[in-house]
Amino acid sequence: MTVQRHEDAEQFWNTAKALFLQDPVRHTVAITVINQLIEVPDSYRDSLMLTVHDRDESLLGALFCTAPWPLSVSALPVETHAEVVDHLLAEGIDVTGVGGPRDVADPFMRTWIAASGDTVEQTIPMRLYHLGELDMPANVVGEFRLTGEADVPMVGGWWEDFFAEATHIGNPESGEHDVRKALEFGRAIGLWVDGGEAGSFAVASPPRAGMSRIGPVYTPADKRGRGYGAAVTAHVAKWALDQGAEHVLLFTDLDNPTSNSIYQRIGFRPVFDAVEYVFADRHTLEA
Repeated sequence: MTVQRHEDAEQFWNTAKALFLQDPVRHTVAITVINQLIEVPDSYRDSLMLTVHDRDESLLGALFCTAPWPLSVSALPVETHAEVVDHLLAEGIDVTGVGGPRDVADPFMRTWIAASGDTVEQTIPMRLYHLGELDMPANVVGEFRLTGEADVPMVGGWWEDFFAEATHIGNPESGEHDVRKALEFGRAIGLWVDGGEAGSFAVASPPRAGMSRIGPVYTPADKRGRGYGAAVTAHVAKWALDQGAEHVLLFTDLDNPTSNSIYQRIGFRPVFDAVEYVFADRHTLEA
């Protein structure tokens, strides 16, 4: 078994895409992020992209991360974990954590901790949802529109607020940087507007391999409880369907029962549970 590092996103995609495309729903993060790296190369900071091969060079698995986010291991079979962990440690590659479906993220976390001596600082339980029949919310005051240039500073601020509230490290870039890169990638950034004032935003990726993923979704605290989040999410889901998506997906934080119930009311159904583990004192990607 060998581990190969790829410095070029397109090369990594060409090597691993057959694996990812076998199940676009399971590998939604990989397909979205790697395609954005190819199309908008400076979208993220330092990236780590690895493939694992058998002795006859057959592809066994793939993993990646974009600093400072955790490793994404949806396509990394459990039987390769020890080899990959040994490679990361031998090469002096530090990682902030690991995330993915629980069937692979849990054993990878245990393997990493046993080999590195790290501990888990934070566990973020998640659930992936798949849109069934879209049920557009009724009786929500306001209207939907897409973000324009004049909205970028406001949405950028909300983007930063979302990451500060929902993640362990906040946003590694400025919110405006992320908004502009999302637009460059072709993402729809929808706004729910009530009385001329924006009250919520949601983002949907352009379909890749028939799959579009929604996120982030954010409503400022003083505008919650009015249905804005459900309404704007439903409309960007419709945008994705209109663009040809067969699978419209989103992740939720299982510690937030409100968002989980809202998304189910507009037609999203559970697929699998996922998790993100943050390792103690691991906040940079080094090579």
